[in-house]
Amino acid sequence: MKVDAVIYVDDGCTEDNLMFRGAFVPDEMWKRLSSVRALNEIVFAIPHGYAGKLPEGAKSFTRNERDDTSFWKRLFSETGAEHVVRIPADSPFLDASIVNEMIDLHLKYLSEYTYSENLPQGFSCEIMGRELVESIPQSLEKMLPLGEVVRSNINQFDVELFYKEPDIRDTRISFRLSNPRDRRIMENIAEMTGDIPPYAKIRDILNSNPGVLFVGPSYVEIEITGRCELDCVFCHRTKLKNEHGDMDTALFRKICADLGAFSLPYSICLGGSGEPMMHDRFYEIMEIALSDRLCANLIVETNGIYAGANFKNFLLDRNDGRIKVIANINGLDGETYRLLHGKDYFDVVHQNICSLRDALPDTGSLYVQIMKINETEPFLDRYYDFWEKAKIPIVLQKQNTFCGLIEDRRYSDLSPLDRVPCWHLQRDLTVLADGAVAFCRQDADGVHARGNVKETSLRELWNDSLNAFLQDYKGDYRRNPDCASCDEWYTFNL
Repeated sequence: MKVDAVIYVDDGCTEDNLMFRGAFVPDEMWKRLSSVRALNEIVFAIPHGYAGKLPEGAKSFTRNERDDTSFWKRLFSETGAEHVVRIPADSPFLDASIVNEMIDLHLKYLSEYTYSENLPQGFSCEIMGRELVESIPQSLEKMLPLGEVVRSNINQFDVELFYKEPDIRDTRISFRLSNPRDRRIMENIAEMTGDIPPYAKIRDILNSNPGVLFVGPSYVEIEITGRCELDCVFCHRTKLKNEHGDMDTALFRKICADLGAFSLPYSICLGGSGEPMMHDRFYEIMEIALSDRLCANLIVETNGIYAGANFKNFLLDRNDGRIKVIANINGLDGETYRLLHGKDYFDVVHQNICSLRDALPDTGSLYVQIMKINETEPFLDRYYDFWEKAKIPIVLQKQNTFCGLIEDRRYSDLSPLDRVPCWHLQRDLTVLADGAVAFCRQDADGVHARGNVKETSLRELWNDSLNAFLQDYKGDYRRNPDCASCDEWYTFNL
């Protein structure tokens, strides 16, 4: 029975993208896979126009078509393989012993498709049989990639799920070079250990050296104004001791420049205690953020009152897929809206949101958000029906009491039983309107601020917060602020 490995080079990938610590990753993968006893041949699938090198003597297949069923049918036909092991070419941490185990499982049960859900990308593979590729219904052939076709129609195929300890899904790391943040983490691990460790040791390495995960901010919430004309029952704005004004555009520009110094993609959320569109230079701020190629997402959290024709025209003119809009509308009609938001703007907000649907047609660019609290529970089902008919996705938001600053209105507690290290201390930054970098989002008034970006670079402030992250990772929770009583540790942003 012929089993081949296909090292798959993604579209747009260059030779430089496949370098890791001075070594060409496909060379290293070739050597490791050569030890897998069940493999007959190792070949490369490369995109049309790939000009990078491959291991000397390697056999390659150029993809003129996309990663769909037609390509895999051609590859099976030309290689004569009965089973193909697909592995991304940007996987410097690939563990050949895992590939060997997965092949054994696949062949033992004569599976059509074998994959793993708990192993991170870059450590595992997916295995497909000739029968699988030949049995894909014609109606599904153009869906991409092949693995998604199978997983989306999993009951139609003979699928084997491979599981292996340790389970590190909670770290959300992909061990592939295509993600710059994950590349940085892998570089830290390799530098710390002096080598590329086997998968069995990864959990212990992370637990013993959590600092390798602390590479730079991924999600930055920037409060460009503290002004808002609503008086929402669940909002912390009226409980703040200090007045939060408007952020100067020069300060916002400095924040973006400081973020660029990390050389990692990041997402900006215009949020905080106020309504961002009330800032007099809101559109200039948007342009400043979008001018940086490292800004992967620009999220506008809005009450929707000012998201009218001007905003729609800006979105249409900019036509930038990085812009995401989250509109907070906690009501099903004027009366329920007024009870929760203090004033009745339901019709205005509803009209604006539906209008934005035309300016942001891509799925994942526009959301409505509702708080999961006692006051919304009676009409939550009808709310879902209402917005699903409008074809606008819904974010069901957990209430944040800001460590007891506001009344707890939740009717259920969704906190996991076992506490994991705080995602926000590892990946997030919160910058208040005056430039204060809060300890975290819970520090909404900046009482425990790390410093001020007016005086100190974000890199310095980020590096100075490493110890707080390490303490939290080890379960030694801060008292000021009171991290032990916080229940936001498991919530996750981009």
